[in-house]
Amino acid sequence: MAINGFMCGPRTYKYAGWVFEFHSFCGPWPLKKDGELRKRAGRKFYNDIDKFCKMNENRREKYRVGTSGGCIPF
Repeated sequence: MAINGFMCGPRTYKYAGWVFEFHSFCGPWPLKKDGELRKRAGRKFYNDIDKFCKMNENRREKYRVGTSGGCIPF
């Protein structure tokens, strides 16, 4: 099977009372309870997840929700 490319999407995490996506080059963004993106990500959100952002990827996996996200070859 030949790989023609990669499709990448954000991973979803739950940390400090927030559910959010963390994209590899866009960074974190909070989600609503129905999974849709919030319109804004305020100072409170970024202050609450500051420690998460400083973690290495192995520690972040502990807070990952589901198996979606990352890159998939096609």
